[in-house]
Amino acid sequence: MKRNRKLLVCLLFLSLIFLSLGGRQAYGKSPLPENKVPGQVESKARRLMNSLKQQGYEVQRGYFRLYTDKDCPLSFQEMGMCYGNNPAAPYVLFSVPPWPEEFIDPATDEAFGWNYDGYTTSYRLDPREAIVILGMMPPPASYFGMQTYLFTHQGTFDTESPTYLFMADKPPLMRMFFSKVPQNPERILNLASLSNSINHVVIEGQSGQAFDQQRYFIITADQFMDGAIRDALNKIWVEDDDIFTEQIPSNVILGLDEDADDFVSIMRYAMPVDGGDEGDPSDVWRNELPLVVLRVRDTRPGQMPKAYPAFTEPEARPIADEFYLLDDLKSLVKAVSQRWGQPNAALNAMQMLRVQPSPINMVGPECMLIGMNCLADTQDTSYQYSFPLPLGEHVVYAVVGTLGTRTNNATYVGLGLTSTIRMLGFDNRSDAELTDTASDYASAVDHADKFFVYYFTRDCSGLESLTGGHCLEISEANLPLCADPTSSACNKLSISIRDYLPENSQRGPDDNV
Repeated sequence: MKRNRKLLVCLLFLSLIFLSLGGRQAYGKSPLPENKVPGQVESKARRLMNSLKQQGYEVQRGYFRLYTDKDCPLSFQEMGMCYGNNPAAPYVLFSVPPWPEEFIDPATDEAFGWNYDGYTTSYRLDPREAIVILGMMPPPASYFGMQTYLFTHQGTFDTESPTYLFMADKPPLMRMFFSKVPQNPERILNLASLSNSINHVVIEGQSGQAFDQQRYFIITADQFMDGAIRDALNKIWVEDDDIFTEQIPSNVILGLDEDADDFVSIMRYAMPVDGGDEGDPSDVWRNELPLVVLRVRDTRPGQMPKAYPAFTEPEARPIADEFYLLDDLKSLVKAVSQRWGQPNAALNAMQMLRVQPSPINMVGPECMLIGMNCLADTQDTSYQYSFPLPLGEHVVYAVVGTLGTRTNNATYVGLGLTSTIRMLGFDNRSDAELTDTASDYASAVDHADKFFVYYFTRDCSGLESLTGGHCLEISEANLPLCADPTSSACNKLSISIRDYLPENSQRGPDDNV
């Protein structure tokens, strides 16, 4: 039997905690966003459009925008969730005009917030279509990645699958991972990855540099269309090494009619080196989004599309062994409990739930097979989640675990906070903020530098001696206070941890060992 070499990164203390301390709404619609595209990029986009039109292709242009917490109310009204987004990395989405015969489902037309009239963020895909992105990559950061997802699918859940049966008696997991489209229950929400993402490490490996560079992306299910777009880009002096193709696999239902699958494409840009404050280059990039997106298709008779293989085996993932830290982790849990004068708290500590290994299998191909909501998964990170946690006025949660940037399992770590009813990620602690937070325990715990200890509560005042200042207050605006925090109608706290891209790797660490 294999042992788990990567530890469950977080342990949660539920009893550290009871301390004796005193119809649809209408939303305003903004004008069509104007992406501020550099002249060189705009010139290439127009030359590419003209060249493709002259060859007989149909071409339409869309726009880019951010998906932020301001879009959550519409997402929640339409889909019943805000997708458990990573609060450290606002999604960059594009919206495109539909083809004349393309079905736009009114049940999902505002699934990602409001679209400018005549545009859609989720799209169906013609078998002879390519989506082309041209633009400036953002300034340096811990992570950039682009990935397309199967958004919704006409079908049902596999109620006999081990994953479904595992969750059948766990309502919080069932609600999170098996979701029908609320206003169109014949369709299920998948949000499942369709390939290994194109991230900054992949881009650097092919073209030498990623950030602050002009790069080009093709999303297509047709190998002939990929070749045609590449030829057209070559003619306007774009090098092959700067072009990246995301292959839409054959195990999806293409087409523009109501029964076809629909898709959404997401860019993630996390932890910019410059800090991301207002006016920083990364902030300017997010506000300007200097990118162009085109829809291109070939409706001329004659040539049949050439499909890509099915996506069944994601790329292998690395791991650095953390098993040697297990006894130290137990010692740290005990030491934290004793500091709070609650030595029995360690006995009640809850382990975070790893969701990529069996039995949950939150990996795109596995989710597609059984109709599971994969929550916009990516193989660039590992995921762990807590069960929903009630947060009253006098409750403190301590999260203890290994820090991936110190165990060689990550180049970037995010400890995220999500409200459970909306499934909206609202705050985050990065590895920079988690580093050395266990240093107070170095005299009692070996390898203290490889761990973190962080606290979450309503009010951190008066707790400095217990938390070492490593405490985040959770406001009522982010998580409303309930008379009975344990009620099923009350928003609870979910804590997640993501370990991104170990050093010298283009994928996240492997939890499935």
